Amino acid sequence: MTLQVKNNSTANKFKVLNKYFRNKNKILVFIGNRCQNGYSSTVNDIVDEFKIVIRYAYRLLEELEFEGSIIKGTKMIKNEVYYTNYIITESAISELKEISRLINEILWK
Repeated sequence: MTLQVKNNSTANKFKVLNKYFRNKNKILVFIGNRCQNGYSSTVNDIVDEFKIVIRYAYRLLEELEFEGSIIKGTKMIKNEVYYTNYIITESAISELKEISRLINEILWK
């Protein structure tokens, strides 16, 4: 079900925001927050945080990587298993800042 906006002046703003209210973008914000705090994220961090199956987490990460929102970092070993770290890109950070600005503009006007 897609929400429809009656006011055409705000329709374009909501059209832009619809893209960001998806599971992969929640993961993007999570990875960005961890990067800002000095941590990298692995697929297991995402599975633990969002309580999703690992295949779905990998699929979402692949989508984000294909879009250029995240990049694969170094591989690390944890409990004798290699994990790839994921890092948010600068372009994704600027997109998220723009979305934040739009949300604030919508809410406080």
